[in-house]
Amino acid sequence: MRVWMMLGVGALLLVAAVVPSGAWGATMDDVKNEMAKNPSPWWGTRLLMYVPMAGSGTELVSMANLCVSGGRLRPIDGRNIDVGPAPQGNQYLVHIVMRDGGGYDIYQYERKVTLPDCK
Repeated sequence: MRVWMMLGVGALLLVAAVVPSGAWGATMDDVKNEMAKNPSPWWGTRLLMYVPMAGSGTELVSMANLCVSGGRLRPIDGRNIDVGPAPQGNQYLVHIVMRDGGGYDIYQYERKVTLPDCK
C-alpha cells in the first residue's frame, strides 16, 4: 500500500513540475496571449519574442509559419517547399526578452511551442 501511495505522490509531483514549465508545449497563440496578459512591469520597456528560423538553401522561414507533415517541415501557406526535418517532439523554443529604452535585451524566460500538423 505504501508503495502505491509513494508512486502516486511521485507522479503528482512530476506532473506539477512539468505542466507549468511548458514542457508539453503551447501554441503560438498561447504564447502571444500570455505576453499580452503579463506586459512588462517597468515603464519604457516592452516584451519581445524571438522565434527561430528554419530553411533549406537560400530561403529561411520563421518557425511560426511552418507545420509538420510526415516528419518534415512545410510552410503553412501551402508552398511546396521542404524546409527540413521536424525537430524532436515537433517542438521548438521561443525566447521572451524585455527590451529597455536603450535597446538592451534582458532575458526573461523561454517557452516550448508545438508545431501544428499540416492540413
